[in-house]
Amino acid sequence: VTQAGTECSPCDLYGDFAGKNDKMPQEQPPKKSILMTPDPYHTPGYLGYCPQFKYQIGSTFGNTTHRLLTNPNVAASGRSVLTETFPRLSQGVDKAAFIRTRTASWGDQKLTEKMVPGYTGYIPKMQNHYFGSRYADTCGSAIADFESDQRGHTAKRDDMRRLTALQTGRLKPTADQKMLITASYQTPLKPIARQAKPYYSPGSLQHIKTPYRMSNEEAKKHFMSGYTGFVPKARGLMGMGYPVLTNAALCEFTNEMGKNVTLKTQPITIHRETKGRVETKAIYPEGSGLVPHYTGHIPAQKFKFGDTFGHSTYNALKIGTGMTPQQEAIISVQ
Repeated sequence: VTQAGTECSPCDLYGDFAGKNDKMPQEQPPKKSILMTPDPYHTPGYLGYCPQFKYQIGSTFGNTTHRLLTNPNVAASGRSVLTETFPRLSQGVDKAAFIRTRTASWGDQKLTEKMVPGYTGYIPKMQNHYFGSRYADTCGSAIADFESDQRGHTAKRDDMRRLTALQTGRLKPTADQKMLITASYQTPLKPIARQAKPYYSPGSLQHIKTPYRMSNEEAKKHFMSGYTGFVPKARGLMGMGYPVLTNAALCEFTNEMGKNVTLKTQPITIHRETKGRVETKAIYPEGSGLVPHYTGHIPAQKFKFGDTFGHSTYNALKIGTGMTPQQEAIISVQ
């Protein structure tokens, strides 16, 4: 963005620093020796796919891949995985002035046009494409190349935002920008339903239904012999073939699940029978003592001595005497 507020592309910025050139010229790849493998080719150790490579013998990896990549009779995708390895900036461009614009806009005092040899920090693109030059020239070319990529990405991002604003109607298009709108409707599209219906292609292979969802009348409601998964209701069945056994188990399971669905809709009613008190035999009888070797609790029995077990436990609760067992035990001791 210039001071006037208008947008400009990286090519316009290059034109300002290139002097008489409107656009910055691209540097041509250096000529290689005839002893080296011509471009394009894959370096040895490349593990990606190369069409028709397994049918080639008797040549080096580089020459074989070069012949396959340049042969028009070999079917290929048309999108090469190889990238250019030579610098993109021309030697005639004032790279220092171009880098100073980066310093002025970002306030970055590390990556400048005067890099001091011995700097151990990271310099983008320095170790990829630039060799055989002084440290300052190498740093200048690498930083200028990196800055050009950043501005190119910024320009593409601005174009995408501008196109999005035009498509959504947030920006009124000019006469030149109307050609950019290719959609028939403004985006984002408004939904016409809360949820989209699933799409089933008529030409695709349709899988069979699971036996759990088949009705009991279908003949395929069973599992094949050799199925090792869990089959509900099959544990108690035996003496039948596996398909017949699983069919009977699945039919029983389907009927039970149908009953559960029916019971789910019915109201819950609880009926409880009221039971009266059951009269049992008294533990401490009034007219007799307890049976010897009785190990239960006897009131005030630990205070009694010098009598048989039957006599000491006679009318243990002292019903009708007007005294408690403790009072009677105290009187008997006195």
